[in-house]
Amino acid sequence: MVFLIMWKPKVSKINLSENKIYPKEEIPPNVVEAFLGGRGITVYLAYQTIPHDISPRAPENNIIFGTGFLTGTTFPSAGTVVATFKSPHSNTLCTSVATGKFGAYMSNLNLDFLQITGCAKAPQYILIDEFADFGFFDASEFWDFDTSSTEAFLREKHGNNISIISIGKAATKQVIFAGASIDQMHYFRRGGLGAVLASKNIKAILITEPPQLSQLDQSLEEEIIQLQKEIDLSKWSEMLKSRGTFSIAYLALEHDTLPAKNITRKVKLDPNKLNSFEGYKDSLDCLSCSIKCNRNSYGAFTSLGPNLMIGNNEDIQKAIEKCDNDALDPISTGATIASLFNIQEDQRKLLDINLGMNWGESQLYSLIDKIENKEGIGDQFSRGENFFYHQTSEASSITKNQIGNMFYYPNILGVSLMTGISSFKGDNFRTDSIVYSELLGMPFKSKPKSSKGKSELVIMLENMGAVLDSLVICPLYLPLLFKSKKWIQMIPPAIQALLFHFVPKLFLNRYGINLLLLTSIINKSLKSNFRPNDLFEVGNRITLLERLFNTRTGQTHYDDTFSLFLPKRKDFFNKYRSLLYNYYIIKGLTGSGLPSKQTLEKSRLIGLVTV
Repeated sequence: MVFLIMWKPKVSKINLSENKIYPKEEIPPNVVEAFLGGRGITVYLAYQTIPHDISPRAPENNIIFGTGFLTGTTFPSAGTVVATFKSPHSNTLCTSVATGKFGAYMSNLNLDFLQITGCAKAPQYILIDEFADFGFFDASEFWDFDTSSTEAFLREKHGNNISIISIGKAATKQVIFAGASIDQMHYFRRGGLGAVLASKNIKAILITEPPQLSQLDQSLEEEIIQLQKEIDLSKWSEMLKSRGTFSIAYLALEHDTLPAKNITRKVKLDPNKLNSFEGYKDSLDCLSCSIKCNRNSYGAFTSLGPNLMIGNNEDIQKAIEKCDNDALDPISTGATIASLFNIQEDQRKLLDINLGMNWGESQLYSLIDKIENKEGIGDQFSRGENFFYHQTSEASSITKNQIGNMFYYPNILGVSLMTGISSFKGDNFRTDSIVYSELLGMPFKSKPKSSKGKSELVIMLENMGAVLDSLVICPLYLPLLFKSKKWIQMIPPAIQALLFHFVPKLFLNRYGINLLLLTSIINKSLKSNFRPNDLFEVGNRITLLERLFNTRTGQTHYDDTFSLFLPKRKDFFNKYRSLLYNYYIIKGLTGSGLPSKQTLEKSRLIGLVTV
């Protein structure tokens, strides 16, 4: 039995329709034990309070911001925050993760969880002062500002020592993939949080009191030194420092997984084109983090560049900046444009579309302005990349109404499976974390085109991702917990895959992820007695609860699959179906993708929630 006695988080609730702030409620200890914090508890609260059959834009769609027991401390990435809500983009439960400082600002005022429901009668912003008092102020004057102008307006009014979540004009005009910005450098990119905030008439959330970071317990000194050592030695942190997640582009090109033409082709590109991409020339300013990642993003570059067949690096960067300036998700923006061009090119002319532009022409970036303002065809673009396919029934690489990540799926099977089964696309390097094994060889090599051991590996990384989101650790920290055992790298990948297939937990525990370090940090922080295997159970419980919510909305196994969008690659779809079937068996799901009663009992969800 695990006893959590050191952290007793509370949830603060706001009902915008009634202009009512409720007294804080303590999260029950058994819920904290079962879900840890962050994503786990926000998913639990969302499951309990969001009606499954409502529109994501309905007042009843709660937004729940969450922190963890490491938030606001000197632990690396202590300013990260998560937000869980029903996504207007996917119609599933979505948890989006944003780095920066906002989480620490929340923790400093003992705002462990903030639940927002209802809809304000007029545009407003929420200000939380140094006493944790909530104020509601008119936002009509700057309602249609982009996020950059919004932040400048609010900083002039309230000073610079604040942290701001803000939305742009794309969100206020209800573009379903409009995200939210934090301090104009960090983003809730995916899932459409901005559109949900706008549907509640909320333009921004401000916290005025700068955080005073609390020191970690002295008993944790050894673990923090070890973690910092892993960070300093990791090739992944070096890649992040130098080029950000954009570094993945070189490996994707090398393994023939860099996509083109709406993920229907693989890119043949001169590596020098990648070398010449400068992108952002500054680094992220995440709280307590020594890495200082370069801001360049693989997903943003690929979606707005190669996948649209555009090779002009300067134009690509301008398009990325245009999206970031208004917190538009760049992956969905590029994918939405690509979906229309894909249909326009089709010889059957299922839709009568002629934009006067073609693949590879930088002038198509003018469509971003149309999306942002919902002008002309931009009104249709604003409904997401699946909107046009719904009208044509043409096959596409979309699951749950959206593109997952920017890879040519037939050549990277693990990422394909993780893309399909993921309940949300909140953070790509979390929901597609198997990319570390398939492209970086971390913690061990897994051939991208091989299906051996992939279902097992996807489940392990899916569960570990849920745990780290519940600790509210930066999404890019997962590889920093990988063990660097050189002798493992000497074992042929096929043998590694077999070992992982037959003894997955043992293999990952001992030779893959440094779970002893993670459990030691948790146990010393909480005075608890978690074991490494307990963490897998926590992650499994969270992902099952997400799936349970989504199945109540009508999601089935069809939503985990791709339509036959590549007629000449039937081999890929056969392998994918086999991997998905194997995933269901190991996860304890029925053939329809539903958690079985036995699985729910084993996970202890029965008794924690109403099933």
